[in-house]
Amino acid sequence: MADNSGDSLVAFLLGGAVGVVAGLLLAPRSGAETREQLADWLEQNREKTREILEHGREALGEKKGQVSAAWEAGKKAYRENAG
Repeated sequence: MADNSGDSLVAFLLGGAVGVVAGLLLAPRSGAETREQLADWLEQNREKTREILEHGREALGEKKGQVSAAWEAGKKAYRENAG
């Protein structure tokens, strides 16, 4: 099964942005109340977002290592077969 953590991160961020926009457009509160509620929500979810971003960075580093190893193996196989 393919690891799609990058796609999940993009979907998460896009969903969050759509939710914020919809909430601001449809909010029955004043602008000040909405901003205060948004600030509270951001504070509560800051750590979760930090963890998701860190996981994305780790996954990206792993993929980079895998691609680099595969590239080197391909070069080595080419040299062995070409020579």
